[in-house]
Amino acid sequence: MLPPPAGSPDGLSEMRRSTLFAGLLLIAVIGTCVAAGGWQLHRAAYKEALQARAHAVAEEAPVSITQGVASVEALEFHRVEASGFWAAEKTILIDNKISDGVVGYQVVTPLKLDGAGGYVLVNRGWIAAPRLRSELPTIITPEGRVTITGTASQGNGHFIELSSNAIQGRVWENLTVERFAQWSGLHLEPLIVYQQGGAADGLRRTEAISGEGYMTAARHRGYAITWFSLAAVFLILGIYAGFKSSGTHEQND
Repeated sequence: MLPPPAGSPDGLSEMRRSTLFAGLLLIAVIGTCVAAGGWQLHRAAYKEALQARAHAVAEEAPVSITQGVASVEALEFHRVEASGFWAAEKTILIDNKISDGVVGYQVVTPLKLDGAGGYVLVNRGWIAAPRLRSELPTIITPEGRVTITGTASQGNGHFIELSSNAIQGRVWENLTVERFAQWSGLHLEPLIVYQQGGAADGLRRTEAISGEGYMTAARHRGYAITWFSLAAVFLILGIYAGFKSSGTHEQND
C-alpha cells in the first residue's frame, strides 16, 4: 500500500503528527539538558559550602583522637591529631590518582592508636607510579611511635565501580572504612585522616576536600555551562526546523 500523497489531507495529517512528535521529543531533550545543568549548579553550590566549611575550621587547634572518636560528623574537615604506631604491613595503594598530570597512587596505612586500642586509617599522600604497571612503588614508613596531624573525613564515600576486581592485592580502586575493616580484620575508627606535614617520607600530601572521587565546584559549573549550551543549541535547531516546517505546510496548503 502506497503512502498518501504529500498534498492530500491524509498526507498533511501525517506530517503534522510527525512534527508534533518531533516537537515533543525536542522539548523533552531541552528539559533534560536544563535539568542536568541545574543539578550541576546545585552540586557546585554544595561543594563551595564544603570548601567554606573546611577553610573555616582549618585554623582551629587540632583535636586529639588518640583516645578514640566520639562523633565523626562533628570532626568532618577538622584538624585532628593522633599518636601511635604504623601498621605498615596493612598499607594499601589507591589506584589511578593523578597529580600534576602524573599517574600514581594514594598511600593508605592504618595507625594503631595509643589510647583507644583500635586503629585509624591515614591517607598519607600521593606517590608516582613506576613506569611498568607490574611494579609497585617503594613506600617508606617511619618506625616507632609517631604523632601525626591531618584533616578528618568521613570514610564511606559514594562511587561507581565498573570492574569486579576492585581489590587486587594491595592495589584498590576505591576505599571505605568498612571495606578496609572487612579486608584487614582491624577495629577501625569511622573516619579517614588525610595527613598533613610530618616526617619526610617521599609522599605528596593530599587534601581531604579533594579526596576520593572529589569534583571541584568549578568543574561542576563547567558541566552546567555545557548542558545549558546544548539546550540552547537544540532550541535554536528546533526554532529553525519549525519555521522550515511551517513554510512547507503553507506551500502544500
